[in-house]
Amino acid sequence: MEEARRKIRICLVCVLTAAVIIGMIYYFHDVKGISSVNEGTLVFISGGVKPLWQL
Repeated sequence: MEEARRKIRICLVCVLTAAVIIGMIYYFHDVKGISSVNEGTLVFISGGVKPLWQL
C-alpha cells in the first residue's frame, strides 16, 4: 500500500512539473511576443486617449 502511494505521488509530481514547463513554453512563445493587442479589442479610439479631465 505504501509503495502504491509513493508511485502515485511520483506520477503526480511528474504531471505537475510537465504542466508548469508546458505553461512556461506557451507563455514565452505565444503570449510574451505580442506587443500590441490584435484580438479581443472592443473599442478603438482613432484620435488617441484623452485624460478624463480633458473630455
